[in-house]
Amino acid sequence: MGFFDFFKTKQKKENELKESDDAISQSKKIIENSILDDGYHKPSNWTSNYIYGFINGNPMQKISNHNDLIEIIRNTIGDGKGYIAIDSIFHPYNLINHKGATAWDLAWFWLYAQDQGKIISEIAKNETATIVQSENLNLFENFRIWPNDNLNPHKNKQYDKFVPFVLPYLTYSIDDDKDEKHWVKMINTELQLQGHAHTYIENFNRVLSNNTEGHIMTLGFGEFNRENLDELINKFTDFYDQNMSGR
Repeated sequence: MGFFDFFKTKQKKENELKESDDAISQSKKIIENSILDDGYHKPSNWTSNYIYGFINGNPMQKISNHNDLIEIIRNTIGDGKGYIAIDSIFHPYNLINHKGATAWDLAWFWLYAQDQGKIISEIAKNETATIVQSENLNLFENFRIWPNDNLNPHKNKQYDKFVPFVLPYLTYSIDDDKDEKHWVKMINTELQLQGHAHTYIENFNRVLSNNTEGHIMTLGFGEFNRENLDELINKFTDFYDQNMSGR
């Protein structure tokens, strides 16, 4: 039995969908009825980031050790920066629900609804960070093939063995624009010193492997572009075609 036998499309319960939709609707109403001039409470001012790779196993696994998750995110964005992490890896096709809301959208609005945006402001000002539990997003049974179905293992069998995963997190965009990203600096530094970035990448493999079942291969980092879904899909297919197709 392939790992994707667990991820065939299922019919969701109406009450599960309603919980996510209600959280977003409530947050949108609060935002619309508030005077917000600091920019922190505009979802568009937040970046949907991710770490991505392949796993020889279930691509939907919770990272129960939050200290390890904190280490992963800090190793990506650097110390002293605020972020919203989600405590799970996802298959790319699980990242968008039936209404087009992404895992990042759902996490942001769920968090906003908890205290009308107070913690959102604190995170944007790099005063704190937080972790959203993935079960609040109702995406675990949400395997939806996008228009680009190249990662569907029923179409391309290699992705039943080399299963794509994404670890999503958010950062405040305005703050992000000030400096070069931490992960870019780390990779460039290692490339200059030793001609490769294996040491830096292996740190992610090590910590992720402590929290998941199945061999982990971290490939890189990126920003989710909802206007170009192929961009994320192509990162997996391009890497496989260029580095693994002969295996």
